[in-house]
Amino acid sequence: MNIMRASPIQLFEYGPFTIRRMRPGEADAASNASAFGPLAIVDHMQLKSGARIAMHQHVNDEILHYVWRGSLFHEDRHGERTPLSAKKIMLISAGEGVEHEESAPIVDTEMLQIFIRPQQAGGEGRVQFMARPQGIVEGAWTLLAGPQGEAAPLTLRQRVWAWDIRLAKQAVTEAPCRPGLAQWLYVAEGTISVGGERLGKGDALSDGLNRLPPIEASRDAILLCLLVDLQAPATLAGQISGH
Repeated sequence: MNIMRASPIQLFEYGPFTIRRMRPGEADAASNASAFGPLAIVDHMQLKSGARIAMHQHVNDEILHYVWRGSLFHEDRHGERTPLSAKKIMLISAGEGVEHEESAPIVDTEMLQIFIRPQQAGGEGRVQFMARPQGIVEGAWTLLAGPQGEAAPLTLRQRVWAWDIRLAKQAVTEAPCRPGLAQWLYVAEGTISVGGERLGKGDALSDGLNRLPPIEASRDAILLCLLVDLQAPATLAGQISGH
């Protein structure tokens, strides 16, 4: 199994923002190359109350915004604001361009921004939302995003699937899996044991095309599992995830 530990060398701070950047599949976190197919970058972000990222543009990247603590406001170029939280997830399929502003005006916020390279560059930019009033489901994996035709709430322009779960202490589960797809498991909160290895907040685990062992929560945990087609074609034209 390949474990990526949360490391201080991945961390950088800028004013009210703290970001830890991981490039899945890398043995060397300081490297610039991605080694997990189209899954390119995972940014674990903490925003202090009052943080604001001014209007900016994304091109080509598929960006899953996953908030589990606090709330983040997305504002489009027309001034329409949408709050994101554990009850609402956002996917930006940037294509030829999507402009938006992000802010955390009310409370401190913790979230992931997951950058996925689409199969092709270009196409109409779009923003999708998934609402779930109950928040993160305890004890059952929830499908968040997947390719077109997979009946996922959010549609990705790539052969990547995203799932999440809230796992109570001592509960056991198995990560979602499909033949021919690699699992990438991320610990957003808590502590878990997998195959005799202990993983804490910010750690990630993968094992190529081998199925991961059962997962047991040592503490209450929030987990994300991404299933990735490592051989899927992907453009390198992503504004952030590509060149």
